[in-house]
Order: sequence, then structure tokens, then C-alpha cells
Amino acid sequence: MKRRSFLKSIAASGLALNMPLISSNAHALASPQKKLIVIQADGGWDPTSFCDPKGLNLAYGDKSAWHLGSTNSVALNPAKALGDIRWTDMPVIPGMALADSIRIQDQIDGFFTTYGSRMTVINGIDTSTNNHDVGKRYMWSGHMDVSHPSLAAYYAGAVAPNLPLAFMSNGGFDYTASVVARARAKSTALISDVAEPNLTYGGRNFLHVDSDMDVYAEIVASQQQRLSRQLASEPLERRRAQLGQLFGVRSNEADLSAMSPYLADIQANVLPADHWNAERADYFKSQAQLVAAAMKADLAISANLFMMGFDTHDNHDARAYPLMGDLCEGIHYLMVLLEYLGIREQVTVVVGSDFGRVPYYNRSQGKDHWPVTSMLVMPGSDTVSGGRVYGASTDDFNLIRINSVTGLPDDDGLILEASHVNQELRKLMGVADHPLAELFPLPESAFNIFG
Repeated sequence: MKRRSFLKSIAASGLALNMPLISSNAHALASPQKKLIVIQADGGWDPTSFCDPKGLNLAYGDKSAWHLGSTNSVALNPAKALGDIRWTDMPVIPGMALADSIRIQDQIDGFFTTYGSRMTVINGIDTSTNNHDVGKRYMWSGHMDVSHPSLAAYYAGAVAPNLPLAFMSNGGFDYTASVVARARAKSTALISDVAEPNLTYGGRNFLHVDSDMDVYAEIVASQQQRLSRQLASEPLERRRAQLGQLFGVRSNEADLSAMSPYLADIQANVLPADHWNAERADYFKSQAQLVAAAMKADLAISANLFMMGFDTHDNHDARAYPLMGDLCEGIHYLMVLLEYLGIREQVTVVVGSDFGRVPYYNRSQGKDHWPVTSMLVMPGSDTVSGGRVYGASTDDFNLIRINSVTGLPDDDGLILEASHVNQELRKLMGVADHPLAELFPLPESAFNIFG
């Protein structure tokens, strides 16, 4: 396929590559065994409507007339618990059909009862901001300035930057700081065309393979010779390193075809409508299919998945609870895919958002921005015990000092910040001491989130 045609197919499929400018000291792994998926609930979710409920606490009668000034519109339900984890009950939402209310509660209940035993809920995280851009940077890189790569980009750059789709992003904060190529992947529709660009069928203008000569092999050999000459003639060491990484990615382009059978398999046998509802979270489920297939094929080692709409300044309950339900359903489908493909034990899943929401309802029955939030982490292996909550917020959803070892409230403890959580996630993934940490340092964490 001509370069122009290849790029058109890339664009049509939603797959776009941005090459790194910084060379990592790490070498590409033949089969990376630890992978990372970051799920961003874009807009600032409300942990009190999810994994840190406060119920009818009557805490803000001087600020809100709704629900007697309570943080939530529904009481705490002791039955919504697994281990130390607590989650929200479903409020009665005016105008919502009973069937929809039951579906949402089933989505949220099903998520926590199915995955809570392998989950760590991190509550009471200080984001120190109500600004979306700053919140996204701080939550997903551990640094407020435009300097540090996202957690997923950092991990890919540290472990396997030369993989063809090392870091896949479907949106959200995905700044790479040039440590790895970012592959934007938003559609599965034409991925087969991209993965197999030199097949001839259907009258399309693809490369014909002569019966007596493998034309494509000749082209690849010629390209490699040209790239080798270019590399040998480059006098600057840093530039040679950058070119070497670029050529390494190009040399692996043919491996894109390795994901096609996995993608076809899951699209045929792991139908979105079967897990749990038809036409719910379909866009997220499509993202999950592409990322799961790429990880199974060892083409990707990290990824961002993305769901938008959590910025609920008005009609909070009517908007936030359906989104929370669909987020739970989308994550469930991702887990089913990873199990089906046999890679669940390799993949750590992290779920979070920009910041939290104000712990009372405004005049429009919405909730505005609040610098306290939560994060969910589901490690790939059983080495980290689940059913746990680390960190806490007050009964009226404010920050509280915690013991750095137990994560329980402690007047002599520390405030848990987003930078600390990111450092602990780097430790969990085994990249806290990588040379990239010298370029993108985070404050040393005294916390012991994952044991």
C-alpha cells in the first residue's frame, strides 16, 4: 500500500501515531507481562454518588435547601458493602422510569460485588484544584504543571516504548512528554485494513503480490537499507537514539496483523449486549475491544479508556447515576474481555476522574467542583489483597489526615495527595526507580497504599 493510502486508512480507523522525541533506556520486551489500563471519567465525578457515600447527613443546611442540606439524596444502605468497601444506594429520581432505576442499581451493585474482592478503593485524595485541566494533569501524572507524562504514557515509555501501539489513548489526559508514541484509537471499524494493509481484495487499491516474488518483502528490505544508512550518517548521539526508536517501531509495523484474529474473536464471541445490557456504554465497550486485542497480541502495554459527561452542574442525580452505572458496565465488559483472552492477571486497571463534586446540591440540583476525590485500582495479580479501602474523607466529604500505613483517620497523620497516589502506582507497576523518574520526579511518598 502506498504511504498516502496507508495514512488514509489509519485516519479512517481512528488510529494515529505520534512518535516520541525522547529515547528511553528501556528496550522493547518480546512479551510484556504487566500491562496498565487507565480509565478516565472525564469532567469530575462524584465519589459520594459512587464509592464514598455520605447519605442523608444534613451537613449543609446553611448552603442548600435540597434534601435538607445533605450530601446525597438517599440514605446510606448497610447492605451496599463488601469487605471495607461501601457504595451508594440508588435514589428515587423524579421522571426516571422504574426499569431504568433498577438497571442502574444492578450495574453498580454487580460491579462492586463482582470485582470488589480484587479492588482497592482510595478515598480522600486531595487534588488541590477545581480547574479541569489542572485536575486532569495532577490526577493522571502526579504533577500540576505541563511537564510530566500521564501515568499510562510514563509506564509505556519506561517498559516497552518500541511496541507498535505501546500507549493507546481514546481521550482524556494523555500527554506523553515525548517518552513514547501515542496511538489514538477510537474505532474498530477499519482496524483490519490497517493491520493487513497489503492484502488484495474487493477491488481496493491494495498492493498485489506477484506469484513469483514477494513484492512487499522487497519493499521492506529496501526501506530497512535506507533507514540503516540514515542512522549511520547521523552524527548526534541523541538524534541517533531517537531514530533508533523510530526505526524500531517501524520494524514492528507488520506485527499489527497479530491483533486481527483476537479482535475478530471477541467481536464474534464476547458480544457487548450480553454483558450486561444492550445499547449501554457501547462506545466504551468498543474502546475496550480494541485495547484488549492489542494487549493480547503484545502490541500495546498501556492504554487510556475514556467516558465523558461527569461535569454535573445541574440535575446531578438524573445525570450522574446513569453515567456511574454505564461506567460500571463498561469496566465489567473490559474485565470479561481480559478474562476471555487469558490476560486478566497481567493487566492492572485504574479508574478515576479530574476531582470530585461539592458535597451539597446547588440551586439547579447540580453539584459544582470540589478538590476531594477517589480512585479505584484493580491490580492484575493476587499479590495485592482486595476488598480494601485506603484513605478516608470526613462525614461531610472534606479532607482528613490519615495514617500512612493503615490508611485510617489519624490526627497525627498526613493528607493524601494525588502526587502520592501516582508515586504509589509507579511502585505498584515497578517503574518508580526507572531512569525516567529522574526526568519526571514525584515527591517521595510515605504512604503504603498497596502493601
